[in-house]
Amino acid sequence: MSINWELVLGIIGTAAGLLASLRWFIKDIGNKVNRPTLKISQSLDIKDWKFLDTGETRRFITLEVANKRNQTAQRCIATAEIVKQPSGVMHLQKTYPLHWAGIPYSAVTTGMEPVDIGMESRRLDVAFTTPNDKDRAWIAMPFALSAPGKVGQAALPKGEYVLKIQVSCSNGKGDSKLLKVLSPADWQDLSAEQI
Repeated sequence: MSINWELVLGIIGTAAGLLASLRWFIKDIGNKVNRPTLKISQSLDIKDWKFLDTGETRRFITLEVANKRNQTAQRCIATAEIVKQPSGVMHLQKTYPLHWAGIPYSAVTTGMEPVDIGMESRRLDVAFTTPNDKDRAWIAMPFALSAPGKVGQAALPKGEYVLKIQVSCSNGKGDSKLLKVLSPADWQDLSAEQI
């Protein structure tokens, strides 16, 4: 009996190719299932922070953002989109970059400093007030934080606003929440609630 080596090698090559394809397919599904998933917490925090270098106190609305998977979420960014504002209030732009707490403020008017989020959640600054500015809050974009009171496009004059907060990362799934923000007449009355 003679063995057809061409046929045997062809079968072995086909089987090896199918196994390699199956391995890549399973790995790809595993990567999609385990990829980072960002989640904005259900609770928000409104707290006064005193800055040691200037002695100034500001009131902040912050949210916690967590990664629900083991793989680190890379280059995470966050934005606030103004969905609803008081009548008569105009804004130069609709969407603003937000600031991750713990990152130095930047005087750049566009863009943001991305962060990586592993197993520990990160605090996201959304809006703030200062004792020096009456009848308005500010969207917590890096430039507004570095020069409070001087960045008109980030001002939230007294009234009720609805902001859509969105977080995303370069290697996973993001999240969004609607937040009602009350910009007060007195800086200490800043308030917010999730919708």
